[in-house]
Amino acid sequence: MDSRALPLKLDLMGGLPADFADTLAQVLEPGHQQAAAGVIEAAARLDDASLRRFLELFAARIRASGAPVRYEELHGLLRVAGRAGAP
Repeated sequence: MDSRALPLKLDLMGGLPADFADTLAQVLEPGHQQAAAGVIEAAARLDDASLRRFLELFAARIRASGAPVRYEELHGLLRVAGRAGAP
């Protein structure tokens, strides 16, 4: 089975690493962590396909540039990902 078809479940992934929040804070624009947390919280409520798309877009953005991720960018990724799961 294609792993992309599997639902995203933290128990299958073994949970998030203990340093997840610190690692995430390193890629976010300083001073925008609180606003970004709201976007990430909203992303966690997406359906599996949309969440997967959000994470793919976020990872691609981080790979594409060493610049900190701004809230506006993160919010834009959420909008794009949310449309991907819309009927």
